[in-house]
Amino acid sequence: MNVAKAAPSFGPSHGDKLAFLFGLVLYILGQVLVNLGPDFVSAQRPVDYAHWLLLLGSLFFLPFVARLARTPLNLVALITMALGVAAVIGMCVLDFIFWSLPDDAFETELAQRLTATPAIWSPFITVGPNYIFGLALALSSLAFFRESRVGTALALAGSVVIALLTQWGNVVGYLLVLVGYVLDFRLAGLRRPSAQLTSD
Repeated sequence: MNVAKAAPSFGPSHGDKLAFLFGLVLYILGQVLVNLGPDFVSAQRPVDYAHWLLLLGSLFFLPFVARLARTPLNLVALITMALGVAAVIGMCVLDFIFWSLPDDAFETELAQRLTATPAIWSPFITVGPNYIFGLALALSSLAFFRESRVGTALALAGSVVIALLTQWGNVVGYLLVLVGYVLDFRLAGLRRPSAQLTSD
């Protein structure tokens, strides 16, 4: 009897998907803390918990997207996600600096300088964390369209909400994305298909 293993299927593992969902939960918690207002964020001690949650949450997305099947669309999703995560990290670094400043006068002066510098403000505050990051979440969900059209539709809708709204609207958008991916993973199966055995 000859037993041959089929070529292993390529795709995110069970752990990759759970890490992705965990990252989304961390990111949503960070968004909630940020939306409690600038006074709350500035008063956080000993660290800026809100932006640490955003930063760490975004990093959990990369392994999942990097292991999607090698298709042109998924490659675009990976590149877009890498750019989006880089933008989130840059945004968090800037916000860590704001959090560390001793008074409002310093914050106002720094904000004026940054808004007058599009090379910093656009990729790390306005365009990157919302549009590029949201687009990456939308593109990645398309990998599950055949198995979970409702889940993919929710993730796409959430990405649109993230792009169009701010503050608590962002929280709603990320919650839609989270529910969408939970459905995607549930309907597509949390585990990759096991290798098939053939015998004769």
